[in-house]
Amino acid sequence: MRTLSHILKYGSQQEIEQEISSRFIRNLEFFSIQNQKLYQELIAPPQNYNLFFDHRGINIIHLVEKSFVYPYVDNQSSMLEVHLDLANSPLNHPKWKINNNSLFLRTMDIDTFPITAQACNKMIKVLDEMGGVGEFHLSSDFLPSTTLFGCLGGLFLEFLREEGKYFHSLLFFEEEMDFFRISCYFIDYEALFAQVSPHSCYLFVQNLISKDIIAHYFETHKITNNFLRLELSLYDSPKIAAAKTLVYECYAQNARGWGSFEDESKGFANTLKNLAYPILQKPKRLDMPICVVGNGASLNHLIPFIKENISKMIIFSCGTALKVLKIHGISPDFQIEIERIDYLKSVLEEAPLDDTPLICGNMVNPNAIALAKEAYLFMRGGSGSSYLLDHSFVLELSSPFVGNAGVALASAFGSDVILCGLDCGYIEGESKHAQGSYYGVEGKEIPQDAFEVRGNQDKRVFSTSLYSLSAKMMALAISYYKPKTAINLGSGAYIEGSLSAKMGDFELKSKDKRRAIAQLKASFIPQNSDFSLNAYSQEMRDFLQVIKAELNKPLKSKKELFERIDKINHLCFSCSASHPKIGVMIEGSVYHLLQTLMMCSLHYPHNDLSSLYSQCTKFISEALDKCVMKCSLMAIT
Repeated sequence: MRTLSHILKYGSQQEIEQEISSRFIRNLEFFSIQNQKLYQELIAPPQNYNLFFDHRGINIIHLVEKSFVYPYVDNQSSMLEVHLDLANSPLNHPKWKINNNSLFLRTMDIDTFPITAQACNKMIKVLDEMGGVGEFHLSSDFLPSTTLFGCLGGLFLEFLREEGKYFHSLLFFEEEMDFFRISCYFIDYEALFAQVSPHSCYLFVQNLISKDIIAHYFETHKITNNFLRLELSLYDSPKIAAAKTLVYECYAQNARGWGSFEDESKGFANTLKNLAYPILQKPKRLDMPICVVGNGASLNHLIPFIKENISKMIIFSCGTALKVLKIHGISPDFQIEIERIDYLKSVLEEAPLDDTPLICGNMVNPNAIALAKEAYLFMRGGSGSSYLLDHSFVLELSSPFVGNAGVALASAFGSDVILCGLDCGYIEGESKHAQGSYYGVEGKEIPQDAFEVRGNQDKRVFSTSLYSLSAKMMALAISYYKPKTAINLGSGAYIEGSLSAKMGDFELKSKDKRRAIAQLKASFIPQNSDFSLNAYSQEMRDFLQVIKAELNKPLKSKKELFERIDKINHLCFSCSASHPKIGVMIEGSVYHLLQTLMMCSLHYPHNDLSSLYSQCTKFISEALDKCVMKCSLMAIT
């Protein structure tokens, strides 16, 4: 069977017309079954662009201006040559871009991550001993995560497919329906979907791009789509730029918030010691707004608002905002903390905490909680130890920062929520934190890896992967817990679902603050913490046995490795959803171990991974066994 490239190069005009017409009909049949809405768009007449074909070859014509997309050279269209060139070795082609999410194969700190780091470092050492190289190596028939922004006919994609290229995952955005319609004359879409991993080909046309779906694209391939990402864009436009920004943001977010077994086990041990404190039950809505105060630079300008309205709202101070508030003579009603860190106690002493009641996540260092004259506990979602008590309320959407916990609590309790100093980014011309905070005098530099995001006011704001994740979680918390309104007074990043406002835009009514605070405190009650750590250890052992069984299956190629990693990713994802006290506890370290395995394989200059894989999975299995052993020791002690 002759390929499309052969027919376009050597076929007669009649043969070419017959071939591309046949392909278009097959694609219409395919999309009529798979996507009726897209099918209806495809059978509609073109509006701006159409395929043009004469003795000079194929091209794309602008129907209004009568101009051509591809120039003519020596009376021949350059479209075919352009796409033949683009199909030539994408991984080594200057017009293709390779992203690595700022990740590099490097050793981990064994003191911080004694189990995870030891296994990862052993894998890197074995790679070095087996002749690992600095550049990436993939087989000629396999491409990693691939993102296409505008393909102008897409011939190159069909050429790659006909060569036998297999795409691990594919994200395809085409702004113009006319351009996508033209691609249907060339790309065999049914065959293309078959040459991408199952459920891994994402197609967006016109305005159909969705942040949630893009996030899903990365989350369902958390490891394999986290590193190498091949990218091509054949034209620029505001829509293409917006699509790129969205993909870059979700790509960066995916690299953060994985956690580790070591972090989780520290939180686990702290939780066991903290269960004697009153624990949050399902929050009841108060007839009072709650002001959530973060330590962002915009807090500097909001102190007057907080002072003026101190009697009309409950004030949640988050983390290091406490010192700033107290410098200005403001005593918050509650201090919110979620950190496991050992030096949290000294931070609170310096602020100082004094008589301020403490509301903290279950995993907070017990020494820090002991400083409080009045302390309350909430089970913070996203931490494995938060799900130990079967019938306890878990405050979801309360990470990665303490400000997220404050927003989640306020959204669950408050009639309304007011955000102050929760900047979720860097404000141009200002320091990272408020003046007089724990962090002292800071510069005003914006990190090189930061990207511009929509500001809440009139200032330019730049975010990073972690700040972006924080803003996303705040938006989800507001949407999930549903306060009447969420008002953002800050000058930082815009938070979806909030109203941007300035001081003086509204006035708060007087409420019975003392009664509201008493009602809030009444939502925290002592709980029966009777559960079996032995049973917990056995559940952990059973789940890790499933992962080890999958790991121990024979494997040769890098394509097989990517598929296996995705499968284990799905196992962890499912376990975290159904049994979070197990899944969340272990998934972070599993992800780090698998990512190191994947990166080692990409730096291995051979496609047959049998020997490298065998040795690396031995280290991973040993690490998983140590995790179970540590859980068992916690049960004994």
